[in-house]
Parts: sequence; C-alpha cells; structure tokens
Amino acid sequence: MNRLIFGIDIIRGSVRSGTMRPHYALVRVADGVVVSEEKNVTQYRLIRYLRAERPEILAVDSIQEIASDNAALYAFLAEIPNDTKLVQVTGDCVHMESLPRVAARYNLTFDKQNPIEEAKASALLASFGAGYEVLAYEGVTDIIVSRCRSPGRGGWSQNRYVRKMHGAVRSHAREIEMKLVAANLEYTVLVRRAFGGESRVMFTVYAPRPEIQVSPSKGGDTQIRVNGRRREKLEFRQLTRKSKHLIVGIDPGTTIGVAALDLDGNLVYLASTRLFSAADLVAEIAGLGKPLVIASDKAEMPFGVEKIRRAFSAVAWSPKKDILVKEKYALASGYDFKNDHERDALSAAMYAYRTYKNKFDSILRRAPSGFDIDELRAQVVRGYSLEQTLAKLSGEEPASQTLPQLSEAEVEAEAVIFDERDEKITRQEETIRRMRTLVATLSRESEGKDKTISALHKRLNAEREGQHQRMLASVEIADRDSEIVSVKKQLRKEERRCKNLRTRLDRMKLYISLQAGEGCSALKILPLLAREAVRDLDEEMGLFAEDLLYVLQIDGWGKSVIRDIADAKVKAVILPRHVFTRAREQHLIEEFREIDLPILSGADLSPRVKGKIGVVDTAALDAALEAWTATQTVYRTQKQSEALDSMMKEYQVERVREVREQGIDPATILPEKYLRAAPGQKPKPVVKKSVPVPPVAPTPAPQSEPQVLASEPKPAEVPEAEPKGDVLSSVLTAYREQRKKEITGDE
Repeated sequence: MNRLIFGIDIIRGSVRSGTMRPHYALVRVADGVVVSEEKNVTQYRLIRYLRAERPEILAVDSIQEIASDNAALYAFLAEIPNDTKLVQVTGDCVHMESLPRVAARYNLTFDKQNPIEEAKASALLASFGAGYEVLAYEGVTDIIVSRCRSPGRGGWSQNRYVRKMHGAVRSHAREIEMKLVAANLEYTVLVRRAFGGESRVMFTVYAPRPEIQVSPSKGGDTQIRVNGRRREKLEFRQLTRKSKHLIVGIDPGTTIGVAALDLDGNLVYLASTRLFSAADLVAEIAGLGKPLVIASDKAEMPFGVEKIRRAFSAVAWSPKKDILVKEKYALASGYDFKNDHERDALSAAMYAYRTYKNKFDSILRRAPSGFDIDELRAQVVRGYSLEQTLAKLSGEEPASQTLPQLSEAEVEAEAVIFDERDEKITRQEETIRRMRTLVATLSRESEGKDKTISALHKRLNAEREGQHQRMLASVEIADRDSEIVSVKKQLRKEERRCKNLRTRLDRMKLYISLQAGEGCSALKILPLLAREAVRDLDEEMGLFAEDLLYVLQIDGWGKSVIRDIADAKVKAVILPRHVFTRAREQHLIEEFREIDLPILSGADLSPRVKGKIGVVDTAALDAALEAWTATQTVYRTQKQSEALDSMMKEYQVERVREVREQGIDPATILPEKYLRAAPGQKPKPVVKKSVPVPPVAPTPAPQSEPQVLASEPKPAEVPEAEPKGDVLSSVLTAYREQRKKEITGDE
C-alpha cells in the first residue's frame, strides 16, 4: 500500500506577521522513501496539494508554524481532507523535545539549518511512528442542508420558486438520511418546516467525520455543510503506543526500594515503601514501562527479585560479588535518594546500565536510520544479534536463523517452570538456610553474652540504687525550687505594689504639705475631663472634699463626669485661660452652674504646676470664689425670673383660649396684655343674634393684677420690689378662684 506522508517546515514569513505570509518547504515521503522536494509553497497551495493528493499524514515539527492560535488551527483543519492526520513529531505541547533529539532516537541525522532537511526529518519520523496526532474535533459531526439563495430577492418571492427551493432542500435531506441509514450510523435530525418543503435540516451524526460519506457542496438552490464538532481544547494522541524499555533495580525486604532507568541511563523512577506486596510492585513497575533488565545488588539474586523478574520475562542481572557500600555511594552520586533502600536499588540499576553501555553505543554506531534504537537495544540485550534484529523489524527473513547465545544460568532459568508448590518449597528452603546460619551465629555469641549479662546485672543493680537516691533528692529539690519561684513571684508583686503605694503616699504628703503652706493652696492636676481620668486620679492620689482640681483639657466631656466631681464635693475646678474660653463656647460653664460647682479661669489665678501637683495663690482663689458666688446668685435669680415669665405667658395664652371657646371677643373683657400674649392667634368673630345678648360679667382678674377693660390704659406692672415667689403664689390663687366662679356661673 502506497503510504504518502507530507513533511513541511517554514522557510520565511510567519503566521503571526501580517507583512509576509509563510512559505514552506514541502517533502513527500512514500513508504519511507523521499519522493519529491519543493520550496516556497504557500499555505493556499499546500491546502490544494492536500486536497488533491490526500496524504495520510501532514508532519510538522511545531503546529505554531501553520496557525497562530487555536481558532486559526481549527480553520486550517477544517480546510484539509478529513482522512489526513496533522502530526506534531516533537511532542504533545506538554512534554516537548527538540527535533534533533527525536531524530537521534531513530538514528537519523540532518542539517538543522536547512528547512528541506527539517521537513524531510519530520516526514520520516512520522513514517517511523513518532509524534502525536492533533485531535481538534470530537466523534460527532453536524450536517446542515439549507437553501442557497434568499426567497425575497430577484423575483424569487413567488410561491412557485419558494416551493422549488424548499422541495430541493427536502430531497437532499432525504438522500443524506438514506446514506446514514445504509452506513448504520446513529443520528438525530432537526427540521425547520417551510412552504412547499423544508428550509433547513440539521443532522447530528454520532460518528467522526471520515466515517461519513457525505461531501459538502453548494450550488443551485441548496447548500450542504459538513462540520465536525469541535473539542473544548486540543488533544494529542500518540501515533504508536510503545512502552518504554527500562532497567529496574530492586532492593527487597520489609521496605522495598525500586529504581528505574531508561536505556539512555536517565532516572525514570525512584521510590521506597513498606506498603507494596509483590503484586502491587509488579503493577507499579508495569505502569512505568516494559522492564528489560531486572538488577540486584547481591551476587545471588534474592527470591523476591527473581519472582518479579519472571513476571516480566526480563533479563536477570547481578554482580559477580556483592556491591560494597562505598561503591554504592559512588554509583548513586548525583541523585537525590532518601534512604539506604533507594540507594541500593539505584546502585544496582546504574551498575547494570554501565555493563550494557558499551554495547548500546556500538548499536548506535552500527544501526541504520529509520529503526527505533530502543527496540534494537532490547533485542540485542535479549541475545539476538543486530542483523537478526534488523531483519525481524524490517519484516525480512534473516539469512540464517540461529538461536541467541544464552548463559547456563539463563538457560536453566528458562527451562525451569515454577508452579505454586515449587515456589513454596524454594521459599522454605531459603528460610531453613537462613535459620541455620542464624542458629550457628547465635550459639557462638551466646556464651560470651551470658558472662556479659551477669556482669551487667550487678552493675544495673548498683546503678538503680544510686538512681533511686538521686531521684528522691531531685524530687525534694524540685518541690523547693517551685516553691521558691512562687514566693519570688509574690515578692515581686508585693514590691511593685509597695512601690506604687510609696509613690502615692509621697505625692499625698507633698499635697498635704502644700495645703499647709502659707498663702498657697494645693492643686490636683486632672489631665482630661473624663471619667477614666477622674478614676485614675482617685486611685493614685485620692479625691476628697475641698480639693482643688486643675483640668488641662476638656475634650469629650460629659455630664456624668461633672456629676462624679460634684459627688466628690471638691471645692472648685480651675481651667487654663484658653481652655476656659473653649468651655464657655461649649456651654460647659452652664453645666457647672446648674450643679452649683465653682469653675474658675486660671487667667487671674496664675497656677503653677509641677508634675501632677500644683499651687495657686490663696488670696486670689478666695477672690475668684467670691466673684463666682456673686455671679451664681445673679444666675439663679435670672433663672427664676425666666421661669416666672414663662408661667405668666402660659397663663395669658390659656386665658385667651378659654374666652374664645365661650364665643366672646377677648378684646371686650381682657386686658391688652392678654391679647399680646398670643400674637399668632386671631380673635374669633362673634356671631350676632336677633335677640339681645345680656351683658356678661367680666371675669375677675388675679389679685396680683387688677382687672382692666380693653378701653382702659395698660395697668402698671408688678413692682419689682415684691418677691417673685409671692407673685407666683398670688397668680395661681387668683386663677383657681376665677375658674371656680366661672364654673358656678355656668351652672
């Protein structure tokens, strides 16, 4: 079968550049032989070649040379034939390798500076089975049959033409459905009915695009579009799924160490665990690749390693003598192993690789290009010659069929067929051999150890007695130490308390001494007019009656702190000059006047402050207190006068309201001042009746003010010499008598 493969490599230009379109070097390879080479092939010409020749594979070293992004790549894959695979030979965009490295795996060399050579290498590698196929579409295909022209243009709006188009759409849809049924493909159909037939039919076929024998077309009255369903993201599938050949070193025991190398000596796996059984270990190694060689660090391969080797039919390797610890460290140098088990397994694998390394290099020099080097190495390690391996891989019969030369040990291992009973006998014999060795060793050591044990018993008894004595002493010492630590903590606490009390006592003594000084009075400094500051001052120096407080700041004051100071019965509160001005603006002075607590300005007192105590001149303080007392008397009198005036106005307004409720004009019976008491109210008009209204006796006025008619002049005000309290009581008495008379007259 003629297997045609295209290989391309970009020469100039770029798919990302808008100035120059990409030009490619194109190489055609058929059955592993280069057929033709061509330069300066544009992407449009490449697509025409692909549609005309329909190659099996289009090989490229990077898909970024044909598309700048995923959208462009989807568009490119939609243009090429469905049975042509796009293959990226350098990896799956996650694990990428350079093109020379992939070519070296097949012993293929080329000029990296020549695009024709790179295109040839890509095509040959794809023919060898290297690379990953780019999968952009799912296994679902959409087939859409629709009309090709609009029925509303160029006279086609007539019903006969519309019916002709819709009938053609239905006919093509039926033909496609018959093909799908004949191919036994599963599908669903969505139909849009229209006049005379169907305007659009959509088939969703659950099969990949190459399996559907329907071609897209456009012409006449209908068009057919065939599109594969796009995947959510690009996927890559390896062309040939071959397991990697491995050299595995195993260190058996309770903790199993495993190390795996590829045939190039690269570390693939290194681990150690106690959880693996033999079956688990076989499954773990099988997941890594195909073990070619199973190696051990012992000259005689342990039974557990031999059992795993037989499970894979791998080649056994063991050194001529046990590997020394020094040699193990030298072999495992450069690798990060966690414990001795991983070190032993790694050293066994490295030793086996170095044994075969010269043979591997010889195969690399002698092997022709186009063959998988790893497969050649594997066959040679198994005992075949290079010629036999090449003939086998190429499908030709070798000139002479000779059996591989195996060692005697390998022949015996291949000849013996172990069943479950044989394995059990072998395991028991191994156990017996080890037990006999152990018994001999223990019998030689037993005599000497008996003497050592008796001597150690005597020494142990002596040590126990001494340890017991030291333990008793240490317990008593520990109890005493803990008690001492506790007492020291209490002592330090009491010392701090005594120090604070001493400081407080010194300040109180200083304050008392200042109080007793001639011509001076002591001050207690309050940093802020707040409850916390007052509480701190009380705890530190005490807050007693007749104390003088010098407040430095009043920010955030409240009525509660003023009540606390008043409850302490301090003598006075002094404020600095600027603070006193702010207190007046914040109406703090009125609050102190309400509770009758003197608050003085420091402008006239000139207090002297040092720390939390200060002094002020006693004569100036007495003068300030006398001035405060005088102003406080005036303030109280003014407040009482304001209260009386408020009650009088309230009485006058109430009197006018009552008269108006009786339907009488207040101006006829009430003085003018009653009318002025309620400026916002207008007198109600009096309703005139046909019958004469008897005169209404004037309501007697309170005793404090004689009754005056509206026509009379305004009476004189209450003399100021009369006490305010008497005036208030007389007004209330007159008001009660007047209400009593009104009630009696109404009845």
